[in-house]
Amino acid sequence: MSTMNVQTPVRFSRILYPTDCLTDAAVALKYAAGLAHTFSSHLELANVIDLAHTFPTMDVLSGPALDAIRRTGERDLERISGAISGIPFTRRVIDGFESATLILDEAVNTNADLIVLGTSCKHGFSDTSLGARTAEIIGSASCPVLTIGPRVPAPPEGALSFQRILYATDFSIPARKAGAIAIGLGHVEGAKVYLCHVISKKEESRQPRCDEASLASLRALVPEEAKSWCSAECVVERGNAAEGILALAKRVNADLIVLGAHKHSYWLSLIHSGIVAAVLASAPCPVLTVAGGQNVI
Repeated sequence: MSTMNVQTPVRFSRILYPTDCLTDAAVALKYAAGLAHTFSSHLELANVIDLAHTFPTMDVLSGPALDAIRRTGERDLERISGAISGIPFTRRVIDGFESATLILDEAVNTNADLIVLGTSCKHGFSDTSLGARTAEIIGSASCPVLTIGPRVPAPPEGALSFQRILYATDFSIPARKAGAIAIGLGHVEGAKVYLCHVISKKEESRQPRCDEASLASLRALVPEEAKSWCSAECVVERGNAAEGILALAKRVNADLIVLGAHKHSYWLSLIHSGIVAAVLASAPCPVLTVAGGQNVI
């Protein structure tokens, strides 16, 4: 297992914060603003209006009705942006069909290098909220996605950095990309990065002495130069992946969980059985996902 190609410092120059302005996502907005302070980023606030939900019957989809919806969307954005100060930001109302597609397209069109999503889904992905599209967004986004779940407390005001980063890996290519960002984000004074692999029953039965092999693979991921700017600790857990990740996050008081993500990777191919959904819904801190197709490092 070769080391990760880590380049520092990690920078997010353009941050996209999409919201439907219907749910309470104040905590997610604080994270978006805090990171914008840290990286001197431009923040875009996007009110995403899914017309399929707004207009139950297509025969009322008229010009005046659309104009009224957009004006309301602009007022909602003006309201939530009142809490932002000290950073450059823009407001934009986006309307169309399929909120995930709207968000993904906006990220590409604006060259966003981070999407910050708030979700209120406590039991996985609901079919009725913006959080329902999280799975598609994190699997297809052109940039990393920071998901702020319902159990995440508000960050302190001002610039934001992560001191205790938990990076969980299945040793896939998407996970290696995520690991490079996890190590790069650990380039702050006093930061510690926990590299974790959860051994499944299938893996345990297939490979003898898998604990030692997993620890060796985790240690091999850390570049020698990274040891000069952050403390790295390798941890092997056993059992259910989501439970192992969440238990370790609680144990080390993690303030960020980092995962690799792809539609066909270990993490997202099992989303319907609850692994990724459980992590995102129950995480005590933000979860940063990096899709396999991204060229982020």
